[in-house]
Amino acid sequence: MNEKDQIILEDSVDAVISTIPQIGMVWGLCTALFGSAVKLRQKKALEWVEMIRDNPYIFTQELLKNEIFQDGFVCALEKYIVERNEEKRKCFRNIFLGFSISGDKQGFPLEKFIHTLSQLSEIDIEVLCDARVTRENKDYQIYGNKDYRISNIHNLINLGILGNDPSSRLGPLNAPFVWVSEFGKEFVKYIEDEK
Repeated sequence: MNEKDQIILEDSVDAVISTIPQIGMVWGLCTALFGSAVKLRQKKALEWVEMIRDNPYIFTQELLKNEIFQDGFVCALEKYIVERNEEKRKCFRNIFLGFSISGDKQGFPLEKFIHTLSQLSEIDIEVLCDARVTRENKDYQIYGNKDYRISNIHNLINLGILGNDPSSRLGPLNAPFVWVSEFGKEFVKYIEDEK
């Protein structure tokens, strides 16, 4: 990106911020903490502030003044700025919107959701979207007994999104029998919204 484009992006971020009442304090805190990162990643910063601007019924003045929300905002923006994958950033924005509308911001697993999302590859996300989250029994193989995307299924198990039924089965077994954990059911809501 050349210097002219950088200046245009900085002006765009500043212009959007100036239209959002009460964001100045929390944005100022972010730029004080992550100054150079925010300046170097203006495109991502613009995506973030546009999300806030485009949801005025969520990001009210009362919410923007809330200290717990401000702490979540700072935490989330830091991780958002360093996320390379555009599709994951869309999911990330969904997670943050979920945090913002939550009645229990202190109890909302924002950091856990962010960490989990950062550990997923695009294929992991596809596999998760292919899993039937409403299924309750443990006699379920996402792709049947095919040796297909096994490492991705195991990654989802290791992250606690899927549970694995370790009981013995008769005959050769290529794919694990899984179910979606309670954490996974909550997490997948923010992933499926973007697909």
